[in-house]
This record gives sequence, C-alpha cells and structure tokens, in this order.
Amino acid sequence: MDTRKTYLTVLILLAVFAVQAFTSIWPDRKSPTADELAHHIPVGYVLIEKGDLKMDPSQPPLARYMAALPLKLFMDLNIPDERSQWRREDRSEFGKDFFYKYNDQPHRMILYSRLIFIAAGVLCGFILFLMARSFYGERAALLSLFLYAFSPNILAHTRLATIDMTFSFFLLLSVYTFWLFLKNGSPGHVFSAGLCLGLAQFSKYAALLLYPIFALLVLAELPGASRSGERVKLILKFLAIVVISILVLWACYGFEAAPLLKDAMRIQEKLSIARSIAGKALPFWNEEYQTGLADFLRKAPFPLGAHTLGILGVMRHGFQGHSVYFMGNWLRSGNPLYFVVAFLIKTPIPSMIFILTGFILALMKGLRRNERFLLITAGVIFLVASFSNLQLGIRYILPVYPLCFILAGRCADLWDGKKVYRIVGILLMAWYMVSAIWIWPNYLSYFNETIGGPDNGYKYLRDSNIDWGQDLPALAAYMRENDIEKVKLLYFGTASPESYGIRYDTLSEREKTEPGKDVYAISIHASSRAKWAEDNKPVAKAGYSIFIYDFREGEK
Repeated sequence: MDTRKTYLTVLILLAVFAVQAFTSIWPDRKSPTADELAHHIPVGYVLIEKGDLKMDPSQPPLARYMAALPLKLFMDLNIPDERSQWRREDRSEFGKDFFYKYNDQPHRMILYSRLIFIAAGVLCGFILFLMARSFYGERAALLSLFLYAFSPNILAHTRLATIDMTFSFFLLLSVYTFWLFLKNGSPGHVFSAGLCLGLAQFSKYAALLLYPIFALLVLAELPGASRSGERVKLILKFLAIVVISILVLWACYGFEAAPLLKDAMRIQEKLSIARSIAGKALPFWNEEYQTGLADFLRKAPFPLGAHTLGILGVMRHGFQGHSVYFMGNWLRSGNPLYFVVAFLIKTPIPSMIFILTGFILALMKGLRRNERFLLITAGVIFLVASFSNLQLGIRYILPVYPLCFILAGRCADLWDGKKVYRIVGILLMAWYMVSAIWIWPNYLSYFNETIGGPDNGYKYLRDSNIDWGQDLPALAAYMRENDIEKVKLLYFGTASPESYGIRYDTLSEREKTEPGKDVYAISIHASSRAKWAEDNKPVAKAGYSIFIYDFREGEK
C-alpha cells in the first residue's frame, strides 16, 4: 500500500475518532462523571495552584495536571486561599464548591478539561498504529486502528477527565518503547524506555505491574541470547531502564524527599495502616517498635513520599475491598470472573471475533516473539485485575484493549486468501462501525447484543460500566418534553442538577421504602437505596442510567 495513502487513512481514522469523542461530550449531552467532579479536576487545580501533593495522593498527579492545565491557561478561576477549604475529609464537597460556588462556568470548565484527554486518545491510537505496523505490517495496523477508532469502551473513557485513558496511553507508549529496546538495545532506546516507564508510573499506581511484566519479557529473551555476555548485558540494560524510570518519576515530583507523613491528611489512619503492614511482614515486630516507626514516618526524609503514600492507600483500599454489583448481586469484594464477564458483554461482538481469530492464527503459526510480548502484557494486567477487590468497571482493564486490537490486526492476513474471508471481514467491520454510531453519545453504557444491549446492562454490571452520573442532560430533556416541572431525584453523582434546569426534591426516608404520587428519577447505581425501584418497571430512561417512574394518579 502506498505510504501516503496509508497515512491519509490513519489521519482520517484518528479524525473520525476525535469527532466521535468531541461531539459526545458537549455540555447539553453529558454531565460530568462523579470522579471528574469530585476528584480529578478540582484536585488537579489545587496541585497547579497550591502545589499540595498530599491533599489527595489516591492517584499520581499526571492525569490531574492534564485535567487542570486548560483551566489554568484559558480561564480565570477562583480557589480559596484558606487551606482548610480544599483539604476537607470529603473531597466531593470541595469539588462541588469549586465548580458551583467559587466559579460559575461549570459546563465550560468540564469541556476544557476533557479536550486534552481526547488528544491523549488520538496519540494513543497513533502509537497503536506504529506498534501494530512494526509487528504485522501496514494493512494489519490499519485494521487495528479501525478497531480502536470505533471501540465504544475506548471512546467512553477518552472523553473523560479521569486517569483511565491517560494510563492506557502511557502504558502503551511504555510497552512500545520497551519493545523497541528489546529489538535494538541501543543507549537511546534504553533511555526512551526508562523515560516512558517513569511517565507511566506517574499516570497510575497500577503501572507498577510493568516492572514484573518487563522482567518476564526479558527472561523470555534470555534463551535467544547466544552468549552469556549478551545475557548479562540485557539484564544490566533492563536494570538501567528501571533506574531511569525511578529517577524520571522522582523528577516529576520535583525530587521531593519529605517525611512520609509530614503534612499528610488522616495521619493516625495512615500510621495504623503502616503498623498493620509492618506487623504482618516482619516476624520479629513487636509493640516496642511502634514509637520508632511513628517517629521515622513523621521525621525521616523519604524520596517519593507522596507517591509511596498513595501506593499504601491503594493497598489499603484493595485489602478492604469495595462493594461490587455483579450478575444481579451486590458483593463485598471482587469476583475472579468479573472482568471475564465484563469483557464478554461490553466488547462489541465483531471485535471479539477479530481478537479471537487473531489469537487462533497466532497459535496455529506458533507463538512468536510478537505474540508473547502482547499476551504476557495483556494477560498479567487482566489476571491481576481479576483477583483484585477493586472492580468498579471495565475501565480497570482498558489498557488491554489496544494490545488486543494489535493482535486482531493479524486477521488482515486472511484477506489474501479466499474471497469469502474478505466479505466476512467487511461485514464485521460494518457491524462494528454501526454499533459505535448507534450508541453515540452513550458510549459509557454500551453493552453488546449477547444480553440484549444497553437496556439490559444494569442487570449484570453497574458503577462506571453504565452509571457514573453522566445523564442529567437527558433527564432535563425528558422533563421538558413531558411537561414535568419537578421530580423526586435519587442521583448517583456529584454534578448539580440545578445547572441543567432540573427542579427536584430528594427522597425522604419513607419514599425510599414506598413511593408517593410523584415522578421519580432514580440512578440505577443508587437504586438499591429505593427498595421499590427494581420491583417496578420504569416508564422511561434518561440515557441508560437514570430510570424514571411515574406514580401520579392516572399516569402509567
């Protein structure tokens, strides 16, 4: 294929991807998700304006800097000087005040914050193309990019000012530069692999998985080295990449070396966690060491203290678990089959066929270096997520999708064979593209035909799989179209219904048990708090996440 035509096709696919993402986030179509409003955007603005790294170390700062940067550059926003205003126990309260009290342009703020993440999604697609081309050639790379450009799950999260697309981009970039290092091994490739690995660490704590993944990939390379000296060089270069990545990460924090608990929030809680970890990890530990540990954590300089503090917090959260809705039941922690089911019902059927076919082709021709690279990386991410107690949406395995799409690109090889393969391939691509166009702008709530589509998704999965607080504009539109002046609202989210013109009352305790003669709008993720909701059929849905019940006299 002519190179100019190839890059023109790449440009068109990435432009179509960007248009789908951008047009689906316009303020009158989707409200901000709970995490954008309560965590990432306001926390990012505090990081830029106040430099308070320990206000909320629940995630590394990179995505939060990205979310806040357009606001800093293009808007004149207010933030209180009083530290106690942004250092609140409930960050969602500060988030609401930041958008609706201290500033008065919430829709514009959300739109600006999201644009940079769409750009990250476009760059991720281009890196995917480059990586797929180096693996299987240009035609396969174009198929991989096509699958990426119309993926409802990728589109759902590339539009949001959260960490998930940022992590997917920097993980793929890190994986690609590590692949180039394994192929070439030059000092330049060692440095670029270390740099990108460090940036991946700065995007999400889950990037820690890249260290054991890359170690496994290096081990898989060792048998191919003809001499022991080459094996030693490979190991030393890998260690250099690790060191560079840590230095890059530390540089991103401004070479911070403050005591771990200095200026931290909820210090006693963190001390309790540290003592618990030490007591379980060290057999000789006893109460005499407790005071010394507290002094060390409060006073001893600690490189990457904020980052380490965040990792400890994620470990605590993972150990405690989080309530998960899975297959009709609320669980107190994760289920090993959660992401298997999520992948099967939230991935379009055509793309699953392409991925499965690519995998079968790889097995039939013998797993080469390329396939080992993809399968080890995707497999470790998927397995670790499956045995985690934090299973709050398919977004936790979002980085697996680009790797799967690269493998699926192998299907393009079949088109040189029988004509029927080309016809089937074209039909599958058409089905796939129509699925993405049909679900617009409701990408977050996409479910495939195996369960009857997004109308039935709530029966299997909830949280960010279907309801993240995004459908207030749809509720407002429904109220206008049906002349409903006021609703009783049970909303899962932190956005302001008033900012969309929604007049509402919250449910009383009695109404959570028995509805009155009113119109009720119930977020499906919060529906368990209204005991009657799932026993009654809604008269309509706002988007796919807010169910509407009409109990007025004479109304159905």
